[in-house]
Amino acid sequence: MNLGDALDAPTEGAWGVVLGASDFTAVRQAGFDHVRLPIRFSAHAGTSAPYTIDADFFARVDWAVGQALANDLAVIVDVHHYEEMEQQPEAERTRFCAIWRQIAGRYAASSPAVVFELLNEPSKAMKAPEWNAILVDALRIVRESNPTRLVVLEGVDWASAQNLRDTLVIPEGDLNLIGSFHMYQPILFTHQGASFMPPEFQTRGVVFPGPPATPIAPAGPASSATWVREWLDRYNTLPADRNPSGPATIADQLDMAATFVQRRHLPVYMGEFGAIDHADPASRAAWTRATRMEAERRGFGWAYWDDGGAFKAYDRATRTWVPYLKAALLE
Repeated sequence: MNLGDALDAPTEGAWGVVLGASDFTAVRQAGFDHVRLPIRFSAHAGTSAPYTIDADFFARVDWAVGQALANDLAVIVDVHHYEEMEQQPEAERTRFCAIWRQIAGRYAASSPAVVFELLNEPSKAMKAPEWNAILVDALRIVRESNPTRLVVLEGVDWASAQNLRDTLVIPEGDLNLIGSFHMYQPILFTHQGASFMPPEFQTRGVVFPGPPATPIAPAGPASSATWVREWLDRYNTLPADRNPSGPATIADQLDMAATFVQRRHLPVYMGEFGAIDHADPASRAAWTRATRMEAERRGFGWAYWDDGGAFKAYDRATRTWVPYLKAALLE
């Protein structure tokens, strides 16, 4: 399970989520074996050398890592929402590496159950050539103090399966690496009506699997987006086995990631997947179950994207699970 929107917010609590000990206990008791901790280290590190990470924030991360381990959960320390890197990757390279030198040194003596993830969803100005060069520097720094620790690496374009397959270049000979991708396809289903997405994603009522009983039209400004109109036309008309909001789309994405395994002989991790609660419960359950089962069929580890909000499977306020999502993930 991801424990999102807490340590990856600009400050913890800014997005309405504060981690509690009960979160880790609930995840373990439900039957999950690890948590992924998205952490915005960049908001708590100096902007000039030596780029020191704030001591109080680091102590809070220590607490979260400790809570995971105390509950027999492996834990992925994930550098998340490094927005400066997205805008100016080369300008931030030194700072990024300095941040990783501190993280790696801090947890060098920790259990092997502590896993590092270099950077969440490289995107925007961070294209493949820039990212492939920067990750080599950061990984070299990690290996100075953590020669055998597992390290998770994603491709560009928001950790797409296609870029894991096609553009991620990683050092040869390092067998303690894991290739990762995030799975939110079909995105017009998983992100329908999301407030943080552009206008073309605001068409609601998309079901999984398609086609719908009653065709739907693009909402408002989405009608001017050619790709949305074309996608909805196929969604409204094609049978389930060829529908873009159907199992074939899931299989296509996961097959891209499986190619990484075949080429590199390294494991693959589906680090995020989830569907927003604007989708109807039956569709969310069907998509979540299908995605999870297809990942497991290919031998991929996975973590559901629980943001404590619209994607949540666990309600942290009431300490209760969304029953149909819990079943889709674990049964």
